[in-house]
Amino acid sequence: MLVVDDDPLVGRMIGRVLQGFRVTFAQSATGALGRIQAGGDFQAIVCDVRMPGMSGLQFHDELARVAPSLAKRMVLLTGAWDAQIAAYAGRACVPWLPKPFAPEQLRAAVRQAARHAAK
Repeated sequence: MLVVDDDPLVGRMIGRVLQGFRVTFAQSATGALGRIQAGGDFQAIVCDVRMPGMSGLQFHDELARVAPSLAKRMVLLTGAWDAQIAAYAGRACVPWLPKPFAPEQLRAAVRQAARHAAK
């Protein structure tokens, strides 16, 4: 499981919620891409939308280019939902959760995204 969030406290909290999965944390989308391009393969990716540098949406676009199967296993998290994010998520068929979220919501979304790994 790859968790991408610019806030390390949020990353640790997500790691606790996903207890039972092997979780790798990246504090930026650029760092996450580096891990993937170095051969990292993950069951699913949980990614914040609003981050400095490369946003979660830009990360998904790049992921769709370099690792399309991983792009299908992504879950977006955002505390500030807007029309641009809604349009992107709908067009790209990317599931999303609002912050704050219930732990079981995240676990269910991750399990659903990870099912694409088996296909």
